[in-house]
Amino acid sequence: MVSSLRTRLEHDAAHEWEVAPRAALAVFFAPFVGAAAVILARADKSFFRFLTREDSLLEWAQFVGFVAAGVLAALVGWRLLGQTRRLPAILFFVFALGCFAIAGEEIAWGQRLFGYDTPESIEEINEQRETTVHNIGSVQDAANIAFTLVGLYGSVGAWFLRLRLPRWASRPDVDLLIPPLFLTSCFFVVFGYKILRYIFFPESGYTVTKLGEWPELCLAFAFAAYSFLTLRRIRAVSVSRRGESG
Repeated sequence: MVSSLRTRLEHDAAHEWEVAPRAALAVFFAPFVGAAAVILARADKSFFRFLTREDSLLEWAQFVGFVAAGVLAALVGWRLLGQTRRLPAILFFVFALGCFAIAGEEIAWGQRLFGYDTPESIEEINEQRETTVHNIGSVQDAANIAFTLVGLYGSVGAWFLRLRLPRWASRPDVDLLIPPLFLTSCFFVVFGYKILRYIFFPESGYTVTKLGEWPELCLAFAFAAYSFLTLRRIRAVSVSRRGESG
């Protein structure tokens, strides 16, 4: 079973995305190794705070990842629009806007960077008293559900579509919306973290909350890598078609 799944992952990486099998396997296992490393880092409180505090290493890496994903997804949408593939183009434009929004939220829209005050109307209802939307009551609940569903689709959903519905998944416009199998571990870490919080830590403290910085980084990386690889695929197809017509 494990061997066949590995073979399928390597085949998907090499033939669909032109990624070396060894690199694909490394990317697949990295989220789990990283999660273990961040958990172990909790033994050193100062180092753990350095990794997970606001405006530190993991948060700025997330910001860069989501911005990169937004730019690349917008380029994918633009190229699809040029090919008159309107529906997937619109979906990628929406995806790009979502990535930019998440990036802005990650750094409180530059509030701590530029030092401006939180408007009173927002400060009163914001859990962290900062200029963000995702820390406000029902919005926070909706965001958690959305991240859980994204994690579920990008992990279990991707494998299910590739293995159980291969004909439907191979349709061009559907295929574009399924992430590479070697990125599914990034999504699974997000899904697993959210589910564990729902079940075991509904009122989580400092440590459990800060551990969430790693799944968010995994998601940022997955979004950026998926967008980059999709853009590369579309470019390769365009070049191939021009060569055939020439």
